[in-house]
Amino acid sequence: MATPPVPRARRTVPHWLIEGLFIVVSVALGFGVAQYGEYRSNEELKSKALDTLVAEIEHNLALLEPLLPLHDRWVQAMLKASDASRGRTERAGIDVWFDTRPPLPSGIPTWFPFLRRSGWDAAVSSGALRLLDYDVTANLSEIYRVQEIATGNVDRLANGPVASADIYDPARQGPAVRLLWLTLADIQSAEAILMDLYRRHLPAIRAAAAAR
Repeated sequence: MATPPVPRARRTVPHWLIEGLFIVVSVALGFGVAQYGEYRSNEELKSKALDTLVAEIEHNLALLEPLLPLHDRWVQAMLKASDASRGRTERAGIDVWFDTRPPLPSGIPTWFPFLRRSGWDAAVSSGALRLLDYDVTANLSEIYRVQEIATGNVDRLANGPVASADIYDPARQGPAVRLLWLTLADIQSAEAILMDLYRRHLPAIRAAAAAR
């Protein structure tokens, strides 16, 4: 004789509500843990980016600061030499270039500094900029845009007047010296603007790095 089936207990509404509540709580907890993990990762990325950017700007400022007054003196000397070189052909432009250059102070390895920007590039490529305060990001963007112009002017000097045959030809002394002066003046003016931006924006960037 077959055993009659055991009747299954029917689930009540409170039972379903409790199960649903457990599901919602578990999903919420999982989402919360994931969100907290993402928050921690973003804060670590933000902190590292700001520390790197502060160190990079401080490094660049220290390199540029002692050279700026020397570049200003060099520009003024080149302007006088340019005026005096009109119609003259006894010396090459390269000779005037080196004769007008002020002495390089001890401890400074080069006349034109190699300004770093790896911290900025890393912040852009990693997405760290989206985590920063809007004003801080705007200040950083302004700094590195002008820095790009300043370094581009130095590249223009190396690839333009200094690489031209005219600079070594005494017959082209006047135009060569004029072009050297104009290019050096562009470098100096961009550096002066950049130095002002370093000094003006660095306190706020430091404060953002310390606020954690």
